[in-house]
Amino acid sequence: MVTFLSLLLTPLFTPSSHAAQESPHSISFYPVALNHTTYITNRTQGTHGGIYSAPVHRASDPDENDRYNYCTMPHPRPETYVAPEPVANGSVAATLVYVEYMQRHQRRTPYNLLSELQDQEYTCDDVHPHIYAAPAPDNNNPAPIPVYGQTYTDPTNPFLTDTIPGTCQYPQLTKGGILDGYRHGRDLRAVYGGNSLLSETGPSSQVWLRASSSALTQGSAGAVLRGLWPDYNGGIALRRQTEGIDTVDSGFTCAARERMLEQMKAARVWREHLGVTMVLREELGEMFDISEEEEDGAWMNSFDHFADAFQARVCNGYGLPCRAKKEGEKEGENCVTQEQAEEVFRAGDWEWNYWFRGSDLAKEYIQLVGGLFIGEIVRRLEGVVEGRPDWVYSHTFMHDGDLGPVLGALGIRALRWPGMGANVAVEVWRTDGEGFYARVLYSGRTVETIHGTMEWMPLGELLEILGGFVPGDIVSMCED
Repeated sequence: MVTFLSLLLTPLFTPSSHAAQESPHSISFYPVALNHTTYITNRTQGTHGGIYSAPVHRASDPDENDRYNYCTMPHPRPETYVAPEPVANGSVAATLVYVEYMQRHQRRTPYNLLSELQDQEYTCDDVHPHIYAAPAPDNNNPAPIPVYGQTYTDPTNPFLTDTIPGTCQYPQLTKGGILDGYRHGRDLRAVYGGNSLLSETGPSSQVWLRASSSALTQGSAGAVLRGLWPDYNGGIALRRQTEGIDTVDSGFTCAARERMLEQMKAARVWREHLGVTMVLREELGEMFDISEEEEDGAWMNSFDHFADAFQARVCNGYGLPCRAKKEGEKEGENCVTQEQAEEVFRAGDWEWNYWFRGSDLAKEYIQLVGGLFIGEIVRRLEGVVEGRPDWVYSHTFMHDGDLGPVLGALGIRALRWPGMGANVAVEVWRTDGEGFYARVLYSGRTVETIHGTMEWMPLGELLEILGGFVPGDIVSMCED
C-alpha cells in the first residue's frame, strides 16, 4: 500500500544528478537527509547552507543566491524574478490574473525566555508599537493621539528576575524586522505592480488583505504595505477573524488537534529523535536550570523553545545566550556554543518536516491545523476559474504554524522551519484558449514537491492536490 510517508521518501531525482542541477538556493532549502534523525546529529551538516544571522537595527541584505535564511527568508524580488518558463521562452502566451500571497511575520523578539539565568539586555527603544483606536472617519470626531507603548522596568519590582532585562515586550517586532518588511513590500511592488493586479496609488477594491489577531502579523502588514504603496496616505482595512474562531494561528479550539500531536509524539521515530539528542538536551537543561517538568516538559520534549530563544537573538544581532555568572565561575563559562545551536536548529527543521511531511498522520494533522484556511484558498482559486473572482490579489499575514500546513499540503520535498518573512505565492495565469495554469513559489523560487516542480501546471491539478487537505466536517473532527 502506498502511504503518505512512502510518497515522501520516494526521491524525484537520484542524489548525483539532482545535486548537479541544484542551485545554492535549492540545496539549502531541500536537505536530502532531512527525513532521517542522522540529519540532526551529523555536525558536518552545520546549518546545511542556511543563514542564521542578521544585522542590528537595520534591514537584512538580500543573499545573492537566495539561500534559506531563517532570519529573513527570501521573497520574490526583481533581481531574480522571471515569468514561468513557458511564458518566458515565448512558447505560451499568458497573462497573470491572480496572486494568492501568504507570508509569516518579520523578525522579532522571542516567545520563550531563558530568563532567570540570563543577564544580557534586549533593547527595543527604537520601535514604537502603536496601541490606539480611532472611530471611522467622521468630520465631527477628532483623531486620537497616536499612542505607542514604551516598555520599562521598575527596579523595585520583585519579579524582575522572571524576564530578560531590557526594553522589549516578548514577542514583538524589532526595528530590523520592520525594515525587512518595508523591503519585502517594495520588492513585491516591483514584481507585481507593473500590471493590473496592484494599483500604483493604493489598494483597490480587488485587493484582499488579512492578518491574524497577533500584533506581530499586524505590525508586519503595516511595514510591508508601506513598501507596496509608498505614497499612499489613507487608512487600509486589514481583515481579521474574531478571536476564538480564527482559521489561522490555531485560532479555534480543537481537542483532536492536540490529541493528534500527542499521537505523533508517541511514534517510534519521534522517540528516536529525542534519544539521539538526549545529551544536547541535558547540556542545555543543566546550563539554564530547565527540568523535564518545566512548562509540562515543553523545553525538553521538543526543540521549539530552545530554537526560538536562540533564533530571536542571532536574528537581531545578538550573540547566543549565556547563563549569568555565578559565584566562582568565569565570565562566559556557560554559553551556548555554535555547534550546540546548529544542532538545535537542525532538530527544529527535522521536527517541522516530521509534523507536516514525514509522519504517517501528517495529512490528518494538516487538515486539523490548516485545513480551513486551505479551503479558503481553494475557494478563491475556484472563483478565478469560474470567472467570478472577488479579488485579483490576496495577501495574508500569518505565522510559521500556518505556512507549515500549506507547504505540507503542496507536498514540499523537504520542509525546513519556515523562517521570518517566509512566503508562498500562488500565481494564476490565463492562457489564450488553454485555460488557467498555476505556478507556486516558495520564498521566491518555484517550490519542489513530490508531485514535481510546480512551475507550470493546470490550475485544476493544483486544486485537486490542495482539495485533499480540506476537511469535510471540521466541527465533528475536532470533537472526536
